[in-house]
Amino acid sequence: MKKIIYTMLLGLIATNSWAGEQTWCVFDPVGTQGDISRRLQDIRLYAQQSQVQLKFKTFNNESEAIQTFDQGKCSGLVASNFNTYRYNRFMGSTGGIGLISNNRVARMLLQLFNHPNVERRMVGQDYEVLGMIPIGTAYMMMNTQQISKVSQLKNKRIGILENNPPQQALVQSVSAQPVYVDFSNAVDLFKQKKIDILAAPAYGVLPYNMKKEFGASTQVVNFPVAYFAINIVIRPQSYPTGFGHHIRSWFVKNSNVLAAQAMQWENHLPAYYWADISSFEKQGYEALVAKIRNRYVDSGYYDAYFVDLIRRLRCLDDPQYLECRK
Repeated sequence: MKKIIYTMLLGLIATNSWAGEQTWCVFDPVGTQGDISRRLQDIRLYAQQSQVQLKFKTFNNESEAIQTFDQGKCSGLVASNFNTYRYNRFMGSTGGIGLISNNRVARMLLQLFNHPNVERRMVGQDYEVLGMIPIGTAYMMMNTQQISKVSQLKNKRIGILENNPPQQALVQSVSAQPVYVDFSNAVDLFKQKKIDILAAPAYGVLPYNMKKEFGASTQVVNFPVAYFAINIVIRPQSYPTGFGHHIRSWFVKNSNVLAAQAMQWENHLPAYYWADISSFEKQGYEALVAKIRNRYVDSGYYDAYFVDLIRRLRCLDDPQYLECRK
């Protein structure tokens, strides 16, 4: 009889190890009416199939969202791939320099989220990544004279994230001056001309009249620097078994829609803002980026499996890329 009661108690503990209602700390710079928050409403409905009711606590400041999550006030975090690196190195590497080169490659990655070799790298003991909302490729936005050569970056003030050694190394390699920014002040610093160059996705600048607010010489170099996305991280012990796999299947099913939205944002940026560089300069810059990136693969900063996977996906998309040529 005691054994039966003990078994029943264990079953109750296992059943009640998670609560049906869970709160996610969400970073959305444009608030609850933004595209990120709207996409999360779709995920909220899908989560109900696992008897999980999601609530969202939205922050305009990313550091506040992360701090609240770290304090245990939320069981989930929705924040940039750059600043969720600390929770999962595999998915944190999605923001690596010279890795995801465009939205097509991002879409192919989303389609693999239920593949065993990929999925197991998204799951850790303390944290688990449910998925990635693509925002788009980060391009160099300039309020200085047009730059057509890498050598012209010398002494330019370039905005970078503070806790991102590869970005720091890349800026130093072209003899430019790194200026630390975060997502709450980067655009303001650019508008105030305290930095000359800011890497940003089209989504981040679409709300602005760039010529009027940033200056008549503002241009965007049509060369990918990194990829910006929003990662969803949870503490898996707060959720039912299989919840992560269930939500990742939503990302697989919606990979085309998610990537198409990011493409649409980029296509909305007027053509006169774009500045092209020569194929010769582009190849030289790609080689420089690859060299620095590989240094951080060797050091363990970037996840080696992720880098190899993205290289293969990128070669499918662009066989002429320098690391794809035989």
